[in-house]
Amino acid sequence: MRSLGSAVIAIIVAVVAIWLFIKLLGVALKLVAILIGVGLAVAAYFFVERLIRGAGRA
Repeated sequence: MRSLGSAVIAIIVAVVAIWLFIKLLGVALKLVAILIGVGLAVAAYFFVERLIRGAGRA
């Protein structure tokens, strides 16, 4: 009976660990998407600024 209880606890811990991993992976992917968006916005800003000022004066 003791080994059955240990197996149940191991399964519960594994399910919780997988669930947490999926949640954290989702958060990490959202942060990466935000960083990519910020990088694109900065690149667009400098590109437009260079277009407005002219290529030689930037």
